[in-house]
Amino acid sequence: FWLKPQIDGSGVADASVLFGLMAAILRYEGHGTPPELVMIELQSIIVMDDGSKLGGQHLGVLQIQSGGDVTLSNGPRTLYGKMQNLKKPLVAARKTGQSDPVDGDESRTRSLLAVEGIVRRKAVFSARPQLSIEREGGA
Repeated sequence: FWLKPQIDGSGVADASVLFGLMAAILRYEGHGTPPELVMIELQSIIVMDDGSKLGGQHLGVLQIQSGGDVTLSNGPRTLYGKMQNLKKPLVAARKTGQSDPVDGDESRTRSLLAVEGIVRRKAVFSARPQLSIEREGGA
């Protein structure tokens, strides 16, 4: 594939990407650089208590501590893991449903994708969650 970045006068950065016969434009329209996101890798299965789908749900509170340790807490359950750098950064993008012609040719189009952020690190959790039980009165 090839990546061709362009910055127009408005400060909007575009990058055209071609994968075989499919073409797409990655566009970030925010201020400054895209936010850094953290990928979460779990070695288990997540099931919501009420049986609802996982998408859009609050997964828990992610805390990154010194030394690369990381925790993911949800209620009385806590996962312990480690932060790892990715060998190559990833771009998190979403479909916009829009397209642009390729080099002005209306018969060839490329999809417009909105850049949500850049992923450079991942939090890896390989153990089962630990359960913490508080005593009455918060002690």
